[in-house]
Amino acid sequence: MKKIALLFLLLFLSFTPSSVFADAKSDYEYQLAQYRRSYSEFTQLKRDYLLNPTLDNQQKSIIVAKQALLARDLGKAAYARYMADLITGHNTNYPVFQTILTRLGNAITFYASSSTKSQTIATPEDLKVFSEQYNLDTIVPDRSFYYGQVAAKLAQLIRFQLDANRILESIYPKLPDPQPIQLKARLEGIPLLAEEINQKIATEAALIIPQYEEAPIFADQYFTRVMESLADIRARQSALVDQLVDIDVNYAQF
Repeated sequence: MKKIALLFLLLFLSFTPSSVFADAKSDYEYQLAQYRRSYSEFTQLKRDYLLNPTLDNQQKSIIVAKQALLARDLGKAAYARYMADLITGHNTNYPVFQTILTRLGNAITFYASSSTKSQTIATPEDLKVFSEQYNLDTIVPDRSFYYGQVAAKLAQLIRFQLDANRILESIYPKLPDPQPIQLKARLEGIPLLAEEINQKIATEAALIIPQYEEAPIFADQYFTRVMESLADIRARQSALVDQLVDIDVNYAQF
């Protein structure tokens, strides 16, 4: 039982977010809460202004609007940092992820700058002009979030592969010599299964950024493909765990 517990503990760590991500995640959650509160207040103040268009009501709505915009952009910058932390935190050094990390870095820079620009808004017209330009400028940085989410999940699966291989290497010295025929068959099958998983991860990683980015990224086929592929990889990794547990429990000698 100790061997099984140790095996699952090591593999579980591959899927457990590190506490080093807490700052960026907490910052994102805090800013999101601030944005929701300010946006709700702005909606009410805007309604008051439309019913009673006084200068005082106008200024109140502008002040709260700026608070909402500030929290929104600081929250987006924090979310980009969180995604980058999730990707790099698994220590996979996977080359394909560098492009995603660069985009997330650009998003952080953009939203940090936008959070400053929004604070120069002084009139409803300023707010309108800022919002119209913002909706155009955020298309590219916003995409980095979705690419980052997929890359973070793949980084987690890659870390799992590395840890599973490390566990197998630790089991080898404990196996009997000569090896039973059944054990040899299992040991021959594990590298093949691991390579299948690695190839599927590589294929999915190469498809994170669509060839034609101007196509709607929210199209059902994009996310359907991603979810189906991730589910298939996890199922294969589950089979890999079963084989490792079988070898550890039934053949490893202490």
